[in-house]
Amino acid sequence: MSKVTKKNLRDLRKVLENHATARAADLGIKMSAAVLGMATEMKVDRKTLKDFIEGTVAKPSSATMQKFDGWRSRHIVSSDKSAQPKAVAVDPRDEEIAKLKDLIKNKDRDREQLRLKHIETKRELEAMESADPKHAEKYQVVDPENSYWMQNSDAYIKVFTHNDHDECKMRLFTMPIPSFVELMPTIEGESHAEWQVRLAKLNEERKQLVVKLSDQIADLYETCGFPDHYIGVDVVTSRRHIG
Repeated sequence: MSKVTKKNLRDLRKVLENHATARAADLGIKMSAAVLGMATEMKVDRKTLKDFIEGTVAKPSSATMQKFDGWRSRHIVSSDKSAQPKAVAVDPRDEEIAKLKDLIKNKDRDREQLRLKHIETKRELEAMESADPKHAEKYQVVDPENSYWMQNSDAYIKVFTHNDHDECKMRLFTMPIPSFVELMPTIEGESHAEWQVRLAKLNEERKQLVVKLSDQIADLYETCGFPDHYIGVDVVTSRRHIG
């Protein structure tokens, strides 16, 4: 893509918005479903495309802009009308060909509409299933026996996906660390104050182990990648943590 200017951004935003509006009207679907279909074809997060079209995000990352521009080049015919069409002889078969093209277009439209409805229905089903204990293993919901630790641990490593701007964090999994130091007996002749100093030091060492592990998890996902999303890793050290 050439140098990105404010005019380029405005033009690209308008083109994508117009195409989404036209797709929604042609297929008889919601604007959000049309944006979802375009985002899937671009291999970008739906919210990233939605925020750009709505102007919430002024300028996406260069990688995302390349995906937007590449999709536009493949799907949208240039509006340049400077070249005049050449005269062609009238062929009596043209009308029949036009009818067949319309028929194919209608079938493609119906197929696309069915595909988008399938995606939307599948997401709704997954949302309902994830709340059902019968599907706990499929969606990796914590076992009730261990749910206590999801709110009552010394620390948590939270792994989540997000878009270009680190917005809309979507949890992938949370790893609880129930206690930095489960048991630390006193040493003979040790005062309570000395014991507290030793405990504080050990707590800090264990915290650093948790931070080190979180960095390793982040490095792993950065190396291996994750489809369509960025991966974030947070360390939370609070017993007020929920989930």
